[in-house]
Amino acid sequence: MYTYKKKVKGDVKMEKQLEQINQLFETALPKNLTNKIIKPEDRDYHYVRSSYMGVGRPEIVVMAETNQDVVDTIAYVNELRKSMSEVPFSIRSGGHGMSGSSTNVGGVILDLSKMNAIEILDEAAGIVKIQAGAQWGQVAGTLAPHDLIITSGNFGDVGVGGIATSGGSGYFTRHQGLTIDHVIGATLITADGVIHELSETSEPELFWGLRGGGTQLGVAVDFTLQAHKVNSTTHDASVIQQHITYVTEDVEQFVANWGRWIKQAPQEMTSFLMIQKTPQNVYAVDARNVWANTDTERAVPELEKALAIDKIYDHSENMMSYADLIPYPQSIHIGQQKIKIANAIVDKVDASLGRAIKEVLETAHVVELRPLDGKVHEVGQDETAWAHRHRDGFLSVWMSPKSDDQLLAEFAPVMELATGMYGAYSSITTSEVSELAWPGKTGKRLKALKNQVDPEGVFNTGLQV
Repeated sequence: MYTYKKKVKGDVKMEKQLEQINQLFETALPKNLTNKIIKPEDRDYHYVRSSYMGVGRPEIVVMAETNQDVVDTIAYVNELRKSMSEVPFSIRSGGHGMSGSSTNVGGVILDLSKMNAIEILDEAAGIVKIQAGAQWGQVAGTLAPHDLIITSGNFGDVGVGGIATSGGSGYFTRHQGLTIDHVIGATLITADGVIHELSETSEPELFWGLRGGGTQLGVAVDFTLQAHKVNSTTHDASVIQQHITYVTEDVEQFVANWGRWIKQAPQEMTSFLMIQKTPQNVYAVDARNVWANTDTERAVPELEKALAIDKIYDHSENMMSYADLIPYPQSIHIGQQKIKIANAIVDKVDASLGRAIKEVLETAHVVELRPLDGKVHEVGQDETAWAHRHRDGFLSVWMSPKSDDQLLAEFAPVMELATGMYGAYSSITTSEVSELAWPGKTGKRLKALKNQVDPEGVFNTGLQV
């Protein structure tokens, strides 16, 4: 392949084999994709080869613009695999996934970033149609002037295609649930090139698997979502944000106190923590608390309770638009994030979790901690393929291990408490992680669906059921 030409120079047999492979990549390419591909020798290759989490060396990047482009790319990969069964195939919407599976070495990337339209179908009802290649910063910027919000992650560079199929936990989780809970329709293209229009009444089993199953079932190209009307006093989807920096000597007690506070708080309140151990052997906790509207009369007492959790280094409170709340740097992805992430969904946020966090912070850089109660609990366990509806906490650990074995060893104190995992927020894609992401009957049901719509494993990158 193009990537390895320099390595085999002088090896006549290998050069001939690579020339044949190169010819196959060229001759199998559908004609209508000819002007929509980027190859290693092209000027723009550097900007599309990688993801946020990894540097890639794909042979072909298809910059899809239409559903037919997606159909043709899937057919192209199927044709390539007749001769080269191991050709990697990655799907990329935003390229921010923590597994790094949206890029590869020696294969094909289907890039959806040009399929990024956002359309408000019914403003009064909050019905929105969004293509998978849009980034969430674009979504927030489009919805906010209409006083609308859709619960999402906390970062604007995240692609809609990933978050709307994998889960979606952020600043409005307790008030609105997960992003997938607001998907009321979707268009999915499966391994056979068939375009499926999904909803509760149209192919409901496939619609079930799409919401929480990630990208295993096919390529989701667009979503119809139910947005939430904020009714803010500023009419721009403004909310109340509180930013607190705590300093604590006792992270066990801090986690227990925070867990009690957020559990008892009204659902309008969601909190997000970043916990670090300092060189002075104390813990700095960066807290972002968001009240999901501009009702200061109800919000202020809860914000004051947050200030009483532990010692405070600094704090601020202000109103800001949804569009400003979600950072949107629009970074070019060049594999810039070198850390590894492991995560756990836990039943309770209490002192035992605090002890586990204390242990992992002996080697880890940061621990993220978020609540998973509120509206998340109000969705039935079997309504989507996201199987963790009755747990209270979600945490992830940022590390720099030398190997996956070392990562698992350092993560072990938290792993002992894990009763689930968020499949799309893990650097590890082992079967053990899969079993925690889709446990029990959820995993069996999703596996049966996967075997039905993708029996040859066309979509086989990233975490698999």
